[in-house]
Amino acid sequence: GAECVAALERMGCGAEEAVDSETGTAEKVPGVRVYPPEYRNDFLHAADVVEDVMIGRTLASFSPLKPRDFTIGRLTPITLFSRKVKELMVGLSYQEMIYNYLGSRRDFVDRMRRDGFTAVRISNPMSENYEYLRDSILASLLMSESISANAVFPHRIFEVGKVAYRDETENYGVKTRQNLGFLHASPDANFNTLSSQLQALFYYLSRGYEVRELEDPRFISGRCAEILFQGKGIGVFGELHPQVLENWGVTVPCSACEVDLEALL
Repeated sequence: GAECVAALERMGCGAEEAVDSETGTAEKVPGVRVYPPEYRNDFLHAADVVEDVMIGRTLASFSPLKPRDFTIGRLTPITLFSRKVKELMVGLSYQEMIYNYLGSRRDFVDRMRRDGFTAVRISNPMSENYEYLRDSILASLLMSESISANAVFPHRIFEVGKVAYRDETENYGVKTRQNLGFLHASPDANFNTLSSQLQALFYYLSRGYEVRELEDPRFISGRCAEILFQGKGIGVFGELHPQVLENWGVTVPCSACEVDLEALL
């Protein structure tokens, strides 16, 4: 502890020994509390503190060690699973989209008829247009649909990407997940059509699921369902609420779905 404090002080940081518990745990453990100077905007995680301790002590103070394990680079299970999902969505005649993870409260919260309780706000945003981390892919899909009125219907778009939302059980108070979101826009878009596409997706993923009625302000009451996998809610689908469509300037009915892919591994 004292060596870490001295190393951090040599790096220009304020530091002190402390005994505290990590977020989500009750056990108190000894550690170091760090106060980086205002100009250090590179402190994001505990690993950044470790790096500064290492530099402050100098590399020469560490005894060299040979690697104990031989490892090779490989794709993570969620990446491989996501690629399979993308192929299936293309097979269901959906077009893949790629979006920014940052956006405005107007797009991610207000236009979606949400309260913003789970949304993560950046404390020092450069612009209000990039002030929030998205906690759902559906707003991003509607952003595309709002400027696609002149394209021939039906519109079927999807994205596999990250979402982040507040979770007090996580160490940093935020959980990041890999989600699938897809949207069907056409004069005949409805709950039943989307339900059949969802059933086909899960069939080719070799996963079973159940549904139960759900009230979600983004969807029409009675035309929305929660997706259950092994008894746990992992997603939602249904017909988007007319007020949501009006907020985005969309003039045709839309059905949409979002699923937590990591929960299916």
